[in-house]
Amino acid sequence: MTSDASAAGRVGPRFLLRPRLLGLVNTWKGGTRAEKWTYAFFIGVGALFWVGLFVGLYIGLDAFRSVEVFGPLITRKLLELLLLSLFGMLLFSNVVTALSAFYLSDDLELLLSMPIRRDVFYYTRALDTLGQSSWMMAFFGVPLFVDYGLVCDASWRYYALLPVVMGAYLAIPAAIGAVVSSILVTFFPAHRTREALVIIGLMFLMAVLILVRVLEPERLVNAQDFDSLAAYVAELQAPTPALFPPRWAVEVLEAAVTERPLPWLQLGLLVSGAFAALGASRWVTMRLFADGWTRSQEAREARFARAGLFDRLLSLVTRPLPRPYAALVIKDVKIFVRDPAQWSQAFLLVSLIVIYLFSVRSLPVDVVRGPYMQSFKDGLAFMNLGAAGFVMAGIAARFQFAVVSGEGRVFWLIRSAPLNATRFLFTKGIPGMVPMLIVGETLIVASNLLLESPPALTAVGAFAALCFAFGISGIAMGVGAAFPDFKVDNIARAAAGPAAMLFMVAALVYVLVVITLLGFPVFLLLRAELRGDGAHGV
Repeated sequence: MTSDASAAGRVGPRFLLRPRLLGLVNTWKGGTRAEKWTYAFFIGVGALFWVGLFVGLYIGLDAFRSVEVFGPLITRKLLELLLLSLFGMLLFSNVVTALSAFYLSDDLELLLSMPIRRDVFYYTRALDTLGQSSWMMAFFGVPLFVDYGLVCDASWRYYALLPVVMGAYLAIPAAIGAVVSSILVTFFPAHRTREALVIIGLMFLMAVLILVRVLEPERLVNAQDFDSLAAYVAELQAPTPALFPPRWAVEVLEAAVTERPLPWLQLGLLVSGAFAALGASRWVTMRLFADGWTRSQEAREARFARAGLFDRLLSLVTRPLPRPYAALVIKDVKIFVRDPAQWSQAFLLVSLIVIYLFSVRSLPVDVVRGPYMQSFKDGLAFMNLGAAGFVMAGIAARFQFAVVSGEGRVFWLIRSAPLNATRFLFTKGIPGMVPMLIVGETLIVASNLLLESPPALTAVGAFAALCFAFGISGIAMGVGAAFPDFKVDNIARAAAGPAAMLFMVAALVYVLVVITLLGFPVFLLLRAELRGDGAHGV
């Protein structure tokens, strides 16, 4: 990589960015006819989902906006909370992504041997970081902000400013992420830094999700939940910090929507702040890059490889299994424990359970009073099975669907071993089914207890969770084995591909079938309860 003072580099940004586009194009061109139909199907499913999201967000924003007197204040407050929380998550996401893009990417050795100017290298890597860490927000954010403009009947000025505001809003955390990752790599090994950041980021996300749920944002729609009208208005008008990019973005967009004069100070701070952040980030990153790159080449320390107690515990647990299958389970468990990117997701499962149960506790069950109140709560408990099934399908997509793909390029070793394919899939699937079954049973049984459901309905829910666990596990293992991707370097990517979407569709259809089959017995139970036949004692 050449310095800024050297002659013009022979490799420009177009050369560095082109491979990703070519990879997408070649994936389509090199695919078989069946693969192209599969890609087209999933593109269509994604488009339908996007349209459904667009319509749903429009209905939701219109409902908030139509609240008498306080509608505009409510939508502004929701927009502030959204941009504020997203900014925090983008900061963590960009730090982790920049660490991989600048210091741990597989193509760095090739790139650093080429005549590339430092500024070209930095800006292409920063753009790559921004794209990888922000594409999800763009996918969900475009319908949100377009719907916001439609609901508020915004003029062309809003839509013209939207790309400028959001581009600057996304660029600032990308620049900060590059600086923070460079500073961390200078003092700590890159691999350990990434692992620590993954854990911290997941814990931060867990805290944010729990905080948002505990704050009960739905209170903003109902002024009766506040002691006085003044307290309600003060709650809605409480601003975010003045010198903060989300605050600048909200003020500019709000002014554009309401046809007020543009706050040029905030717009200038946002745009100039983005350029200044990128410039300062480039200077700091390039000053620290050489030392950081050197430290990133340090070998990782396999601490659990020497954990004798851990090995003995695994051997004891897997003793009933035949030796080849016990070896597979031990290997998978060790890989899971050694990779913080995988085991740290247990924090998200814990936060998911907390948020889910808090949401169930906050359900407006008092809207129906009198003799029908308990039947209404039991109906909610039964419908809760669908939500729990969706959660279990998501867990299976992450922990079970990609386990065959996770064998990677050494899958030939599995195929050449004296292993039965059916028992191999069973052995690979059982460890992932355990957390899914625990989460599913916890969600359903605890929700029924919170809703004071009869023991019979709780037993039906527990049985449904057991059916979900076995059925969804089978679908995950089957689809994952039918459409493996042995070239993927991260199984999390395999769990987000087209085949994973096919699995989710099949799993949700299975959940719907199970709920439909259980619907008639539950109907009889609720009817007996309404007639006073002592259903609670069943």
